[in-house]
Order: sequence, then C-alpha cells, then structure tokens
Amino acid sequence: MKFEEIAEKVKKLGLPAGKYALFGSVPLSAHSIRESNDADIIATQDVYDALKAKGWNEKIYPDGRRMLDSDCFEVGAEWTYGSYNPDPARLIAEAETIEGVPVVRLEEVLKWKKAFGREKDLRDVKLIEAYMKRETE
Repeated sequence: MKFEEIAEKVKKLGLPAGKYALFGSVPLSAHSIRESNDADIIATQDVYDALKAKGWNEKIYPDGRRMLDSDCFEVGAEWTYGSYNPDPARLIAEAETIEGVPVVRLEEVLKWKKAFGREKDLRDVKLIEAYMKRETE
C-alpha cells in the first residue's frame, strides 16, 4: 500500500492524537523506501482496550504478544521483540508527523528490525541504512 492510502485509512479510524503512531513497515512507506503490505500501529493501552471493546480481533502469539487486527490494521500496546523493548509512550511522543499522521522514526524501526531479524526484516535493514546514508550525504 502507498503511504497516502494508509494515512487516509488511519485518519478515518479517528484515533486520539498523542496516543498512537504508525510502526512496522509503514515508516518505510512514509519515506518512499518501499510500500507496506499492512498498517501496524503502536497505541496506548487505553486505545488498545477501546479498539478491543469495538470488536477488533485479538491475536495472542506464542511469545505472549497481543495484537488486535481489523481490515489492514494490526495494533499493539507494546512492541517487544527479542532484545528490542522500547517504551511505547516514548515511541509515540517522538513520532514524526507525515501527511497528518504520527509515524515512528526510522531510527527506531531500524533497531526493531535488527532485533527481530527475520529475513524480510534484514532486507529492510539494508534498505533503511541505504536511505539514511543517502539522506546524510
């Protein structure tokens, strides 16, 4: 999905400002590095609980992570993967606004993808690092 499409869909959710940020591969899409297949969102626990109460499906992964999903969205109140255990409030507070929606900074996405280490994440690590190198030249 192109970032513009994701941003419009997120705006329609009506999530409260300062209580969520787009994460996963969406920041790559926001910076035109590559398109995203879905829209991952890190949210405060109260937003997570409100979406769950609205009927969003909760998935519990073998490692204990809990995520909600609906349509193209996957929402988590925490984002711990391996050695990556960030403070969700900090990720949300430090997010950059792109097309009117908060997006977790690429530096954090890079840390997360390195820690998660799946093959697709390692491909994204290379893309992000190349992008960051170009931006600093």
